[in-house]
Amino acid sequence: MGTARSGLKIVNTFAQVVRFNNVRAAIKLQFRDVDTFVHRDYVRRTDVRYIKKTLDTRMSKDDFSTLVKAIRKASCMPIATPFDEKSVDLCCELGIPILKIASSDLNDWLLLEKIARTKRPVIVSTGGSSVKDLDDLVTFFHNRGIPMAINHCVSIYPSEDRELELNQIDYLRARYPSHTIGFSTHECSDWTSSMLIAYAKGARIFERHIDIDGDSTAVSPYCSRPEQADAWFKAFHKVKEMCGAPGTQKRIPPLRKFSIWTRSYAEFIRAAICPKATSSTTRTCTWRFPYCAARSPAAS
Repeated sequence: MGTARSGLKIVNTFAQVVRFNNVRAAIKLQFRDVDTFVHRDYVRRTDVRYIKKTLDTRMSKDDFSTLVKAIRKASCMPIATPFDEKSVDLCCELGIPILKIASSDLNDWLLLEKIARTKRPVIVSTGGSSVKDLDDLVTFFHNRGIPMAINHCVSIYPSEDRELELNQIDYLRARYPSHTIGFSTHECSDWTSSMLIAYAKGARIFERHIDIDGDSTAVSPYCSRPEQADAWFKAFHKVKEMCGAPGTQKRIPPLRKFSIWTRSYAEFIRAAICPKATSSTTRTCTWRFPYCAARSPAAS
């Protein structure tokens, strides 16, 4: 995304996919104060890919405001990743309700302090963080009463299936049981399998980069096109259907499946208990399935 026009096209295109699949979705923007984010000695460097991309996709405050309004109008939630303190102020100015913390910033305590002062809920990506990084971050936001969700992420762009490390979802759920765990992914060949596995493991927030084909700029291999997001959402609905209710207690068998057994057993009980039986009477019953009213259980 490099202009408000292209951004609006992305928002409107994916909003249609969201509505068609009836999912609750957010569209996340990335905020950078480019003047201070890129070191002054590197501003004119075009041989460093990420610097060039940052400069080429620079947008104004008015542009971001236009996009945030479009996201809300499309019935999606606007979320943003602020990469610097000034961008946190922009998030507040635009009324962004949830802030995302990039995995590269988990040790940027000046930025984290600034984010915490907003009192907004946060989502963090684990990326290349250490256990201590995450423990410190969990403690930091917990002590300030700020809700925090944790997304498993391998920070490989794009990722192959063998690199997804989905068992880390189990680890995060066990270590941080009071936090919502999610999955931020960048794989480039499958938009179904990882959703099925991650949801079944307990992930409840899912994140992907999105883009559309443009006239001159190719879609990055770690981004999802609209038709791929559509398959992703459908996988979400399928796995929810297959997993059923939360696995916190024994399921109650549906009555329609067991009614024939229940009726047969009830009739067996009524036939087996003979009101005229005495202590000198022995009655042996055999339960036959299905029970037939015309043929009571055999007695001898």
